[in-house]
Amino acid sequence: MLRLLIAVLTALSLSACATAERRAIEAGARLGQAAAQENPDPALPGDCRRRERSGVQEGEPLDVALIKTDQALGRANARVQRCAKWHDTFRQKMKAGL
Repeated sequence: MLRLLIAVLTALSLSACATAERRAIEAGARLGQAAAQENPDPALPGDCRRRERSGVQEGEPLDVALIKTDQALGRANARVQRCAKWHDTFRQKMKAGL
């Protein structure tokens, strides 16, 4: 009788461990998926990392140098706006859960 009781208790405790272990594994998987979704690592568009140069050459007239510099600044500002728009769109999609 005592052996039967020990066998039943052992079987119950072992099956409970398997269930708890399975639950722990599943919970860990869910936590991992949630963490992966919270911190995405999107690739920036290649254009966002590009740098601008004015292209002004030594000895060029000042009015030409000013025009080239102004054009380079315009390109850089347009790039900043494109990259900011990309970032804002990405953040909105993350908040919406898409």
